[in-house]
Amino acid sequence: LEAEFSVEPEIPEGAFTTTATLREFIDAHNASLPALLSADDIKALLEEYNATLPSQMPLGASVDETYASYEQLPEEFQRIENGTKHTATAMKACIKEYNATLPAPVKTSGSRDALLEQLAIINPDLVAQEAQKSSPLKVSGTKADLIQAVKSVNPAVVFADELLDAWRENTEGKVLVTRQQLSTALNIQKALLEHPTAGKLLTHPSRAVEVSYFGIDEETGLEVRVRPDLELDMGGLRIGADLKTISMWNIKQEGLRAKLHREIIDRDYHLSAAMYCETAALDQFFWIFVNKDENYHWVAIIEASTELLEL
Repeated sequence: LEAEFSVEPEIPEGAFTTTATLREFIDAHNASLPALLSADDIKALLEEYNATLPSQMPLGASVDETYASYEQLPEEFQRIENGTKHTATAMKACIKEYNATLPAPVKTSGSRDALLEQLAIINPDLVAQEAQKSSPLKVSGTKADLIQAVKSVNPAVVFADELLDAWRENTEGKVLVTRQQLSTALNIQKALLEHPTAGKLLTHPSRAVEVSYFGIDEETGLEVRVRPDLELDMGGLRIGADLKTISMWNIKQEGLRAKLHREIIDRDYHLSAAMYCETAALDQFFWIFVNKDENYHWVAIIEASTELLEL
């Protein structure tokens, strides 16, 4: 069986078979990861930091407002000499000089990456910790994208698609057999072997299988080759048989033999049987029919009568 056929591989338990199973794995993986700071989380930290900073001194919209701010400056920034006129321009210059010494607030708008850059200014350790966290896998994209995402965290995982694709490549050129086909074939085999007559023929210890015989057709002079599926020598009586699968599930038992006889003639099975008998020197020939329809594997044996062989 293994030399000629390549049977569809069994999909191991736990293998990924559908997009849904891939997403289920990705969701579970993402849920197991330490949570990343969201953009809102980072923004809150930045705003909290900004709230601790001393406020900039307002320049004032009028001379009086500017003078009020100037009076609140530390003495070292009140650079206008007493007794001289306190102009708005001079006072604003002092206020600006003082404001320039204050720590600038960090930006609190932008993308998550932009906010992380601002957070790195005030808390580089926290940003370094954040960088060590694994990013969640994407849950969108094609099935191929999801497969690559899963492989990135679990290279040893088994994918049904890859197993089946490798099988279909069929590098050894064998006949590909699906699991369903194998199951059907084994059920057909079981039906044949359990049949009281067919089972004995197919398992007879002296049977020969697919032996080739060569001869010359007297009318045409052409070489003839025949190869019956099965042959037996029963005390000098040579018996041959061909195994035929057929799809015939909707026929009543009393009409079965007549239907099979029509099938034999319509498909010229009787002509090949006559050639088998003549070339391989067979005394009797039988067709072993087995129905291949699922769960309906009946077996019927039809003998090639003299009348059939002479048609």
